[in-house]
Amino acid sequence: MASTLQFTAISGAHNEDAVCYLLEIDEAKILLDCGSFADYSGEGLARLQRVARQVDAVLLSHPDMAHVGAYPLAFKQYGLTCQAYATQATHMMGALCLQDTVKTLMARQEFDLFNVRDVNAAFDNVTALQYSQPKALMRHGHIVVTAYAAGHTIGGTIWTISNGAETVLYATDFNHTREEHLRRSSVMEGTEGMLNRRLVRPTLLITSSYNALHDVAPRRARIDSFLDSVGAVVRRGGNVLIPVDSAARVLEIAYILNEWWPRERSRRDTHALCLLGTCSRKIRSFAQSLVGWMAPSVEGHMSDRDTKPFDLRYVSILQSMEDLHRRLRGDTRSRGRPRRAVVLAPMDTLDMGFSQELLLRWAGDKKNAVILPQRGPPGSLARSLFTRWHDLPLTVKKRVPLEGKELEAWRAQEQRRREQEAARDAQLQRNRDMLDDDASSGSEDEADAKVAESFDLLVRGRGPVRGLSTAGLSYCMFPFHEKNRRIDDYGEIYDPDTYAIKVDANDVDMMLDIEASEEESDDEAPAHPTKPIVEQRNLHISCQLSYVDLEGLVSGNSLRNIIVNLIPKRVVIVHGSANSTRALVNYCRDPAVQLTKDVFAPALGEILNVSSGINAYQVRIADALFKHIPMATVRGNSVGFLSGRIRYAQDAQVPTLDAADAEGLDNEWVPPVAVGDPRLSTLRSALEKHGITTRFDSDAALICNEIVAIRRTTSARTSSDCFRILGTPSQDFYRIRSLVNHYLVTL
Repeated sequence: MASTLQFTAISGAHNEDAVCYLLEIDEAKILLDCGSFADYSGEGLARLQRVARQVDAVLLSHPDMAHVGAYPLAFKQYGLTCQAYATQATHMMGALCLQDTVKTLMARQEFDLFNVRDVNAAFDNVTALQYSQPKALMRHGHIVVTAYAAGHTIGGTIWTISNGAETVLYATDFNHTREEHLRRSSVMEGTEGMLNRRLVRPTLLITSSYNALHDVAPRRARIDSFLDSVGAVVRRGGNVLIPVDSAARVLEIAYILNEWWPRERSRRDTHALCLLGTCSRKIRSFAQSLVGWMAPSVEGHMSDRDTKPFDLRYVSILQSMEDLHRRLRGDTRSRGRPRRAVVLAPMDTLDMGFSQELLLRWAGDKKNAVILPQRGPPGSLARSLFTRWHDLPLTVKKRVPLEGKELEAWRAQEQRRREQEAARDAQLQRNRDMLDDDASSGSEDEADAKVAESFDLLVRGRGPVRGLSTAGLSYCMFPFHEKNRRIDDYGEIYDPDTYAIKVDANDVDMMLDIEASEEESDDEAPAHPTKPIVEQRNLHISCQLSYVDLEGLVSGNSLRNIIVNLIPKRVVIVHGSANSTRALVNYCRDPAVQLTKDVFAPALGEILNVSSGINAYQVRIADALFKHIPMATVRGNSVGFLSGRIRYAQDAQVPTLDAADAEGLDNEWVPPVAVGDPRLSTLRSALEKHGITTRFDSDAALICNEIVAIRRTTSARTSSDCFRILGTPSQDFYRIRSLVNHYLVTL
């Protein structure tokens, strides 16, 4: 039977919003990414809420807000509790990204959609995978997902979703070139620019048009331009602000600056290179544990200098503005003068966080500079600066300490809250004591009553006397009543508090680790009460503004070439502006482009049927027939040719293919079928290993020993690629034909 494929764009179609898509394969519903930016608004969240409880699996591609931003919200409030899948690096860094976002939001406004505990609970539900590790879905075992390297971010993923003969390739954000700390995408294979054969010819390709209209300069030229811009500001004594995300692209930029920083000692004396973020220490620590997900050159380069991999030794890790102020105070190297700084600060939107605070402080000085390494999400302050480059009205949200009557009212409310909690705890303790007394009574109620009514008094010179004694002076003691011990089948029930070790408050600091401050709960009330306020400001920009493309995404020209060479049967284009989406669709539908014309660009909320129409049937091969099939190995798979008859058993749901009688089958000759990879370039290498000289002529034909020509054509019978061998019958002709047939495996 044919599989049914349906695609729905929940968010990120004909625009550059966060990405979230629903893929339906028969009865299985798979959510491709679950992104949202920090404002948590828009119709995409409403569409996600309507389908969240029906989803069977979630695939997360990158550890940034555009791909995982809405996952904790959907997990907590929308009922998206199905199993999620991501690489180990995406799992770890995605959780850090959201923790940093939650802390930033709580520091500026009332934010109660979810908290850090909810983030941790949501990512505890994620199954961590390695690259190239097939994983059958928990609820639908016939569907297998496999993660491949995407580049762009650490742990970034291209997903293949296989169901029998059909394969869906989900590749929205990837980078086909190697970066400083990341290997290139698995789309490319080897050093000759060839595509990965495991990803070629998918039934459905889902890709992005984000950079369809942008052809960027070579990577080395962009990095040099970025470092030249930073160096020019440092030499004139200014500050540099580089807004970055929390846990994804920040690693690449920090690594570039860390390698460049020690080349001139003068800038180390006058400037500080800083990574400022609430989770910056965790980011560096986690990155050091994920070196295996980075380019091999990272670990090798660090080992040459006898330091930890990804140590970032020249980058100061700061977690607050107070840390930055202390870092910039005058010291011996700056001869008492205040130092300047090059700061990597989240958030990359410039709408909140340390990046916005530093922008407000430094934008008015002509010596300073703001360098944008990405365009920023649509509607953000970063995107406005990228497009307009002049003064802008700005809404600033922050918290200020309470004063006067507001502070007194808060203290009174806190006092009432403490009294209520104390009364509630006292009532719970009284109830607990009553339950203990009831449980200790049992069958000895009468004996306990007698003991409770009489007491033993110590009399001088005599032993204990029951009742009052009239002889001599007695010394009274407080009455003591020993409760019956509570015992069950496993022994005596004890109170754990009795054996708890009491720690002196003065010794607490000695027991805490240096990093313990990062593990404190983010839901506790602040030491100083604050309230959120909103201010309207006019951002006056006198500093230098620069943009250098360091987003780490495939360029438009390379994207078009990769789509053509992947040879997909159907293409769905998402995540790009309306103009870029339209341009990529028109290119794919151009008659001059050798590509399928089943190219779709669905609108938001549109349910698109992208079924391939391939009829795949499931049968059970009888043992008597299977053991006589001659099998050949092609790309690690065993293939063979057989003829039989379908038989249906009464109680079986799957039919059986069994050997048929000679009279039941037509004795018609069946032409042989060649199975393999018909590529002239790889065939040429195979022939040259057997001593055959080869060359390509002007018509793209492979000339062998100057007497045999091999052309790649399409078979009229099977509509598949094949080789056509032309030449005069000779010893070389038959030898070359034999080698080609051996290369292709004929069934």
